[in-house]
Amino acid sequence: MPVPSIFGSRDEKIVDPRSLLSSIGEVVYTWDIATDALDWGPNVAEVLGPVAPTVLVRGLAFAGLVEPGSGRSRYDAIHSAGAQDSGEGVTYRTRYAVDLAGRKMWIEDAGRWFAGMDGRPARARGVLRLERAVRPQELDVDHHDLCDRSALVEHVEAALAEHLPAERGLVVLIGAIDELARLNDDFGHEATDEIIQEVQERLRSVMRRRDQLMRYSGNRFAILLAGCPAAQVEVAAQRFIKAVASSAIETSHGIALARLRLGAAIAPDFAREGGALVAAAESALAGAKAGAVDEAVIARRNVVRKSVGASAAHDLEAVTALNERRVRLALQPVVSAVTRSHVFSEALLRVERAQGQGFLATAELIPLLERRGLIRLFDHRVLELVMALLAEQPRLRLSVNVSPRSLADPEWLDAFLACTRGRSSEASRLIVEVTETATIADSARMVKLLTRIKEQGARVAIDDFGAGHTSLRHLRAFPIDILKLDGAFTQNLRRSTDDRFFVRTLLDLARHLEVETVAEWVDDDLQAAMLRDWGVTYLQGHLVGKAELWQSSPALVAPLSEAI
Repeated sequence: MPVPSIFGSRDEKIVDPRSLLSSIGEVVYTWDIATDALDWGPNVAEVLGPVAPTVLVRGLAFAGLVEPGSGRSRYDAIHSAGAQDSGEGVTYRTRYAVDLAGRKMWIEDAGRWFAGMDGRPARARGVLRLERAVRPQELDVDHHDLCDRSALVEHVEAALAEHLPAERGLVVLIGAIDELARLNDDFGHEATDEIIQEVQERLRSVMRRRDQLMRYSGNRFAILLAGCPAAQVEVAAQRFIKAVASSAIETSHGIALARLRLGAAIAPDFAREGGALVAAAESALAGAKAGAVDEAVIARRNVVRKSVGASAAHDLEAVTALNERRVRLALQPVVSAVTRSHVFSEALLRVERAQGQGFLATAELIPLLERRGLIRLFDHRVLELVMALLAEQPRLRLSVNVSPRSLADPEWLDAFLACTRGRSSEASRLIVEVTETATIADSARMVKLLTRIKEQGARVAIDDFGAGHTSLRHLRAFPIDILKLDGAFTQNLRRSTDDRFFVRTLLDLARHLEVETVAEWVDDDLQAAMLRDWGVTYLQGHLVGKAELWQSSPALVAPLSEAI
């Protein structure tokens, strides 16, 4: 079947990618988890409709729209993953129903989160897709034991007010079914709902009369244990874990084995506030999911995440590292989609901590440097390192990212011209990557700036393309050589027909513009085969190589073996 073209027969009627993205009900977002700031693509109003602006700017506020019992919110999907980010991000995917100003819709939400300085989720980028309207009675279940997170905190506060004055402690257990996403893939949504219901009944069967059981965010369970001594928390947790694992669960689509992971927080030992106890139990649950044995993890004060204010000191640490020449490059390979042969590498910033204590987490560091107005200093240094490496390795080709804030600073262009002037060999093997959002503020100025870059012999790529920021009229004016497709769309090709249609259409656009394409976040062979068959030029992602620290060497490729 031929790929549908976005161009008319005489190129008179052009369908803009942004309009196409809205027509299939998709919008991209970036979530700064540390500050809870949520930033959407420009077509958010077209996709979600008249949702209150206060709901759209905060991640937890948007999570409040999730219908109880319908599925995990994005917050829960990310924080219950139990995975560790080695520098390339961790994928997440969930499905839930939301109330969009009176319009109840099913949503698929998928993306990738990146760790912060403490190893916990700090930033996420993904795509939200409206599936269909919620059918009548589809969510009409007994809600007496269902609640959202804010209601759970209120329940905990009420229990604290009842028990602490009587000098009775309170234990908050947060449980989740292990590998629920895999069970959902194997058995389907209906069977998954049956598994959740059975787990809930098994938990209730071993509760004491005064204990409370609530289900929130679809597949999480909160159990409040009043008067349970701290020394007995592990024993109580094992009672629930064993009840769930006691026998297989028979569903309408097959027999499944379920395991429960539990995190716990104790009052008043840990805290006396409901919100702090729930957050601590959730953090402990993440630790339990990362473990290899079925044991509950009890929150201790040293496992609570560092405050946002504490992380702000990292900008000073980064500047010190810059002054002490502890800025390094990590190279991620980009390969031919057809032959899988190495073509060039993307040079990524890594800031080494003092005394060999690892590296500052880039996902949290770069937004911080941008807020502080320091990013141009690091972009300058990365450019110097890249040019030196190109001179050292005459067969190497590198791409380098430039922050929108640096592009807006005349000093960056001056530094670029100074680095590339009279160095045509190095410049011809350099690709400058600018984000799609950087092209919209002053498109006329951007055209001139990109033209100056190309005059030096370098090539130009637009990164994270597909979010719908750039109009076709502007895109055609930019002197670009490569379009890098936003990984939020390419990562879900196996499951989403809409994403397959959208990516194929973007590739059709690239062919019309006679530019090459890079597909990011390529993690499996099926995904790579689809992209190759549709005509993508290059692949980048876990499948073809992770980013690795560069160690200067006479050899062409001499990265350290440690993946960052």
